[in-house]
Amino acid sequence: MGNKLAKIKQDIAKTSSIKLLKTYSPKNCMAHSGKVRTIQDAMNADTLSIGSLQRQNGRKFSEALIKAWLVYLNDILNLNKPMTEDQIEMCAIEIVNEYYAMKFSDITLLFKRIIAGEFGEFYESLSIPKVLSFFRVYFEERCNLAMEQSQREHSDRMSDETFNVSKNVKRILRSK
Repeated sequence: MGNKLAKIKQDIAKTSSIKLLKTYSPKNCMAHSGKVRTIQDAMNADTLSIGSLQRQNGRKFSEALIKAWLVYLNDILNLNKPMTEDQIEMCAIEIVNEYYAMKFSDITLLFKRIIAGEFGEFYESLSIPKVLSFFRVYFEERCNLAMEQSQREHSDRMSDETFNVSKNVKRILRSK
């Protein structure tokens, strides 16, 4: 009985992993990238973050999926000097280590922007520092936007409390 249960759990895990690979594959995400036009869209999208994926499926799985994205980028840019397998592996490890808070909608938007040339010329090559600089610039922009949004929401809540007439009237009436 124990072996059957273990086998069923393994089968479920494999099926789940295959579904995740299909859902978050670069081809699938880029095919649906029209839904993600801004960083705000990416932040609000219902997708997993790299960290969530890592917690659910392990570090190796997360690194492998990021490698697939880097291979996709290598191929789609049609470079004379693409990244080597070792470079892709090292870059994936760094991305998983440093940018685990990014969602796959963020990665989709970032790669869409890279492919569109928003980060400048590649001069027929791609390297670990270039890719990580793209991630760094995007992540800083994302964090700044999130901070502004949080401050705006805080200010809105604070102003709602100050000018909430019904709460103020109730407070005044209770004090009499």
